[in-house]
Amino acid sequence: MNEPKINPGRIGITEAARAFGVSTNTIRRRVKKGHLTAFQRSQPGGRPKYVFDIADLVRVFGEPDASSRRSEMNAVTHDSDMTRNVTPKENTINKASKEDHLDEFWKLQSDYSVLKARFEAQTQHLEDLQRLLTPRLSAPEPMGQRAARYLGDLARAFKGEKT
Repeated sequence: MNEPKINPGRIGITEAARAFGVSTNTIRRRVKKGHLTAFQRSQPGGRPKYVFDIADLVRVFGEPDASSRRSEMNAVTHDSDMTRNVTPKENTINKASKEDHLDEFWKLQSDYSVLKARFEAQTQHLEDLQRLLTPRLSAPEPMGQRAARYLGDLARAFKGEKT
């Protein structure tokens, strides 16, 4: 049987979503914004499947933690158990804490974008200044023979020598 070869460094979108604890829509948004690169793997008789480099996913979403993946898997499979074990007050506190962390994350990300833009502008300004100053720091052009003779005559005239 001819099955397509699976590249061990690439995984599908649903596997990536499970492994990194994000939704498939989040991954699609990151692809659309250009943060992630999707590779197309054609399947015989089926529609193409998009796969992602694991290194690219780690760069965008961070290193997946094995224990957090297990806890997320348990949370999904034992969702009804979780609601019985967690009191509504704790659940509300966890949601508020998560929202605070998300707000802080987005604030830090916007601060990072501003600082990055400022850094790039300063770098460009320094390059422009360097380009403007470079010709002035170079050696003077050699003088022509006529100009050299004229300057020599002037120097001798000031010293009082005869030509």
